[in-house]
Amino acid sequence: MRAKRLNSKSNIIGKNVKKYRTANKYTQEELCQKLDLFGLNLYHSDIYLIEYNKRIVRDYEALALAFAKVFNISLDELYSGTEKELE
Repeated sequence: MRAKRLNSKSNIIGKNVKKYRTANKYTQEELCQKLDLFGLNLYHSDIYLIEYNKRIVRDYEALALAFAKVFNISLDELYSGTEKELE
């Protein structure tokens, strides 16, 4: 089954993942290592694809709060500004 897209994007949090990753001065590889500590095993290529809206962020990846925990932010902050992606 092919993944669905919304407005030609595979996710709506990619920009925020990149924003918080760079704000924390993490490389994609470092982010992967930190996510792994929370039980989320991703490759740096996965991070790249998420940041550029070419990979779906699975519900367990977002709801496990791994991204939010690594960046020390709330889910609301992770999804901040994503409303325009739904238009």
